[in-house]
Amino acid sequence: MVTKVIKRDNSSQAYNESKIVKACVGAKIPAPIAEAIAKMITAELKSKDSVKSLEIKKMVLDIIDKTSKASKNWIEYKKK
Repeated sequence: MVTKVIKRDNSSQAYNESKIVKACVGAKIPAPIAEAIAKMITAELKSKDSVKSLEIKKMVLDIIDKTSKASKNWIEYKKK
């Protein structure tokens, strides 16, 4: 299971599913959907030891692009 996230500056931190939920909720995605998205990503990453934060971002955007128009909100939220 993924345990480490490599950030853009090459630093790393522990993988935390709740951070995905928080970012999704910040992008105005309802909490139950945000939690489902985070669980989907965690399940998809189960065979990896580490993942780049940009890969997580792409995964989230791919999911919300398929399910809603929230990707614009996500991008706006992440600019803050």
